[in-house]
Amino acid sequence: MKKSFSLLLVWLVLIAPAFAQNVYKGFPVIKATSSMADYKIGKELVKGNWNISPRLSPDVLKVPVHKAKENFTFYTNTDSISFKVQAGKSYRFYVSLNDTAYALTELQGYGFEAVQFNKDQRVPAYTLMYEQNQNNAYLQELRSKYNLDAIVAGAANDTEKALRMVNWVHKQWQHNGMNEPSQPDALTILAEAKEGKQFRCVEYGIVTTAALNAIGLPARTMGLKMKEVETMEFGAGHVLLEVYLPDMQKWVMLDGQYDVMPVLNNVPLSAVEFQQAIARNYSKLEIRSLSGANKAQYVNWIYPYLYYFDVKFDNREGVAFQRETVDGKSSLMLVPVGAKVPEVFQRKYKLDRFKYTSSLADLYQAPVLPATTASK
Repeated sequence: MKKSFSLLLVWLVLIAPAFAQNVYKGFPVIKATSSMADYKIGKELVKGNWNISPRLSPDVLKVPVHKAKENFTFYTNTDSISFKVQAGKSYRFYVSLNDTAYALTELQGYGFEAVQFNKDQRVPAYTLMYEQNQNNAYLQELRSKYNLDAIVAGAANDTEKALRMVNWVHKQWQHNGMNEPSQPDALTILAEAKEGKQFRCVEYGIVTTAALNAIGLPARTMGLKMKEVETMEFGAGHVLLEVYLPDMQKWVMLDGQYDVMPVLNNVPLSAVEFQQAIARNYSKLEIRSLSGANKAQYVNWIYPYLYYFDVKFDNREGVAFQRETVDGKSSLMLVPVGAKVPEVFQRKYKLDRFKYTSSLADLYQAPVLPATTASK
């Protein structure tokens, strides 16, 4: 008995330093010799999406939780740590980078809520204009110069055409959130991309929208804005697009920057439907992408933006004409029921170009072609 106790004491003395090395300032520690890290949310691995930064304290990683608890594992190039994350709770640990610096990392679990809009109104209060694609020299030039018909040749349906087109635009340049083209139209953007220039999410939306309109699928750029759009200093908005698929008779969201189309039960989703599916049917939600966009990574990134949605009243293509407005306003913003109408973008830019609605009927009316006015 004494011999066993002595061996146990020796064992505890030997391993005590090892335990001490795994805790720093009261929190667990894992090691790394590279600043790049991966993480897994449930069964979905997100690779190369995290940069270990000792300068941030804490460095916050938000973890989506679609059920009571979500299994989460953080991987460095040499170590790992796991948690069962709950919405509304935080979890801290340190990463010892090259044994010289400690990066305090905080996981913040957050849940999902389906934003509420008015579904009772059946008759739209506004008429939105879309490209008629009849004798439009601008679109004809875009279609022929970039051989857009070849991109969708042999596509089985409108969904496949849309997927091919957004993938083609996605590959035309690398994203750069700081660069703008000399003119905000598809032909200019593509010409400058050929010269090696890189552009923002805005330009992916513009070019994909024009390319789809050129092949006869009505499309519109769409602005997304976070709930905190007025108080955030930067990064409060994102631009993508929606396309109307005639064979499905519905609007469908596409994101050219990420090469994404959301789908639920084999039905492509609009931007608002996507927000609802994230909150209510995440396990069945699919992210279709010809370049293999990661579902967990994309949903985690895009979800906060899916709060305010805006489109132009006049979505015709071209550069040399005056676009129609409604009461002097160029765009329509869909605002959740009971939500504050935003008046400022990122603290200092006035949002004075919008009419506001909470009605899905206003935003998701089928395109009226041809149309001559945008009127209330």
